[in-house]
Amino acid sequence: MQNKLLSLLFLISPLVSNSQEYVDLLNVSYSKTGDTSFENSAENTIISIFDSKVLLPIVLNEKTALITGFDFNIKKFQLFPNSSDTNLYYTRIKLGIATEHSEKWSGTYVLLPILSSDYKKLSTEDIYLGALAVWTYKKRKNFNYKFGLYVGNEAYGLYVTPLIGAYYISPNSKFEINSIFPGFIDVNLGISNKTKLGIDYKGNSETFKIHNDDSQTTYTENNSLEFSSYIQNTSLTKNLLLRLKIGFATNTYDVYAVNDKINLAITPFRIGDNRTKLNPSINSSAFLKVEAIYRFYTSSK
Repeated sequence: MQNKLLSLLFLISPLVSNSQEYVDLLNVSYSKTGDTSFENSAENTIISIFDSKVLLPIVLNEKTALITGFDFNIKKFQLFPNSSDTNLYYTRIKLGIATEHSEKWSGTYVLLPILSSDYKKLSTEDIYLGALAVWTYKKRKNFNYKFGLYVGNEAYGLYVTPLIGAYYISPNSKFEINSIFPGFIDVNLGISNKTKLGIDYKGNSETFKIHNDDSQTTYTENNSLEFSSYIQNTSLTKNLLLRLKIGFATNTYDVYAVNDKINLAITPFRIGDNRTKLNPSINSSAFLKVEAIYRFYTSSK
């Protein structure tokens, strides 16, 4: 959830921030790892991920916008050595509001109903609900701070994440930093009018319910760190950003029995975690990603 949550915040923050001069309305990407080994096993798997994010803001007045949209994600890989591939699906609806409270402060408040599982034998138990609140303080026209909190339920129980971040763009718009801790940093530099080089980091935490035909229902929890560098080009049109990324990611995808839970998760801590893992850990791996972004500019600059 954490990576998807922070991506959402990155997309909607320009709606109430004068620092960032654009809003990304559509983001589509596909990534694939090389051979990824299991711990203490000679077997390998390949992790492929298709991800899409759609943001449909509705401007109500000069200070307030309604936030709507959805995310859809598919992961395909083996959870166990010598097993067939598992398909994991993630669908999230975004419904909220972004508003300016004063000249310096603005707020974003979003409800996030989520369906996250292998989409077999779907039921209400595959649905999770989260809520996000973030406040932005505009220090200068090109620099702001963010403070916030996410609360939601996951397959293992209640999940809470405090958020703190900052955004900066240079006066000539060539150099940009966007960070939302604990899980997102993006730094990029324009080397020409149509090309940028960048590096980013994402901390990813998510769960998926798994319905097994011949055994107990389980869930998988993935906590990963993803580092990548990228080149971005806008030769077709300035609104269409094409990125090629090369990176390295840790992978866990630990599997647990559906009733094996924890008391409370407050990033980065797990309180009362006495769960029994049912599969070997998946080791770290390199990946290649292609990404397309449709960007709407809120400033004529």
